[in-house]
Amino acid sequence: MERNRVIQKMDKHLEVCKTCSLKLDKRWAHPSYNRLQKHCNEKCPTGKELRKVAEDLEHIVREKRKKKGMIA
Repeated sequence: MERNRVIQKMDKHLEVCKTCSLKLDKRWAHPSYNRLQKHCNEKCPTGKELRKVAEDLEHIVREKRKKKGMIA
């Protein structure tokens, strides 16, 4: 996949996350709790897709660095 397409896909998923009722609840999404991160990574379908897209982007960046001779 192309880097720009992956970034566009990530932006699309982030737009959905911005309207998530759990993220808007200040007490539930407080940084001292891991509940929101766990929910997003394991239960939320948008969060799961976002992780897959992020992994694709990381793979693209690693391949690009290898081509340039940088440490990946």
